[in-house]
Amino acid sequence: MKIDKSLHDDYATLTLKGEFDTFYCPALMEEVEDLVERGISYLILDMHLVKFINSTALGAVIKAHKRCRAEDGDLVIAQPSPFVRDVITKVGIDKLIDLHPDEAAATKAIIKHLNKREFTGEAPVDQEKVLVTFPDDTRNAMLPPKKKVLVGKIANVDGQKMQFLWNGSAAGFNADQAKPLFFAGGEMNLKFQVKMIKKSYFEITGESAGVEPAGDDGTVRVTVKYKKIPDADRDALSQFASDMAFLKQQLPGK
Repeated sequence: MKIDKSLHDDYATLTLKGEFDTFYCPALMEEVEDLVERGISYLILDMHLVKFINSTALGAVIKAHKRCRAEDGDLVIAQPSPFVRDVITKVGIDKLIDLHPDEAAATKAIIKHLNKREFTGEAPVDQEKVLVTFPDDTRNAMLPPKKKVLVGKIANVDGQKMQFLWNGSAAGFNADQAKPLFFAGGEMNLKFQVKMIKKSYFEITGESAGVEPAGDDGTVRVTVKYKKIPDADRDALSQFASDMAFLKQQLPGK
């Protein structure tokens, strides 16, 4: 089986081609994990070219779906081949994972889900992800080979700094072990979206201004002061923080 990947702003499409059996399950999960770690948790599995799928592969699809849901995303299936549709409906997986007749319908469903989350204000900031990389070999050597990009969740952001939460348990870090990664003054590169401001990414260089435990599960809260940021981006983030402070004051009970 072959897997083709197509990346979009907020989601990705994985097109599977050939016979999907036990041998290819790790390949699918590796692709899904890579996307999730890059902050993409909305996926379309295009299966119109899948000639065969076995029970283990069905299990991998369910695992991939659960992985996306665990990151507040979703996974849907587009234009399954007659064989795949027959198997999926007989087993009842269509009651768990949405099937769509073509990629356009699947894309529409994904975008509707994204827009619903954004416009209902589920989490204008604190569900947004930030991708963190380090410019030095010392800290990169501390990370597992396939985890050179850390994925945190934004807690607060304005025109001067950001706070994000990071749980390093998947990479083998507890809260104390995470501290050397985010030592005071240590430089790091941030890449993130705040969709209420703009669709494209902010790419900022900052330096750590503190790290502290943020729970009993190994999560830490990292404060980063901006070091290199375009003036337009700083102004946009400052305006966003001001607008959100005003809106929160207007909400009932505030």
